[in-house]
Amino acid sequence: MVLERSEALVLRDVDFSQTSRIVTFLCPVRGRMACMVKGVRRPHSVLAGLLDTYRRLEIVYTWKDSRGVQQLTDCSLLEAYDGVREDLEKSMYAALPLELAYTVAHENEPSHGLYAALVAGLEGLERWTGDIRLYTAWFMVRLLSASGFAPSVRSCCACGGEVSAAPGFSYEGGVTCGRCTSDRRLTPEAFTAFSAISDSEAACPEAAEAVAEVFETLCRYASRQLEHDFRSTRVLEQMFGRAETARPGGEQ
Repeated sequence: MVLERSEALVLRDVDFSQTSRIVTFLCPVRGRMACMVKGVRRPHSVLAGLLDTYRRLEIVYTWKDSRGVQQLTDCSLLEAYDGVREDLEKSMYAALPLELAYTVAHENEPSHGLYAALVAGLEGLERWTGDIRLYTAWFMVRLLSASGFAPSVRSCCACGGEVSAAPGFSYEGGVTCGRCTSDRRLTPEAFTAFSAISDSEAACPEAAEAVAEVFETLCRYASRQLEHDFRSTRVLEQMFGRAETARPGGEQ
């Protein structure tokens, strides 16, 4: 066994026993990594208050190649993202990018780009004051880009041809021209918004039209691409009544 130290973001956790919990992190070098945290569920545990989602930590753990769950020995807080955690709407919508990152990340595989995109997205979300769906869509595009799943926006995903101001959209790859098969049509406003959030790598555009259409389309695209039924979209629909559930295959 080797003692290692790393930055990490908490992606999710699950209770393992009366006193222990398995916490899954995203790390720049190790990618997605699950760690057993013994004693964390005991009263007055020092680590209990740190191992929560929307926290960036420095963790210390013992690594052994032959096991799938490593052993956490210590951690310290680097960033709490209280502006996300203490805002109900932000914390609920932020669960979707976290679930996306969990889905695309691989175990024991370098994830520098994905980790950097997740950190930058959470930092920006703390300061965001506009439509939360617009920011979440931009955040998702950044994570999809970092993991190689970004939708095509500037040219037809099927034939590479030019697209009109109101193109089609295929959940298999992105925008389409009028000749190629699509799953839906995009309004000109939605296409403009898609282009804006795709081109704005450093920060989310402050405003855009057709935000609900873009958000729904992107959720369905991510679900089809990753073959994953996002629990977060169902929760958002139940909580706020304005996020569509995205199912694998993009069913309407």
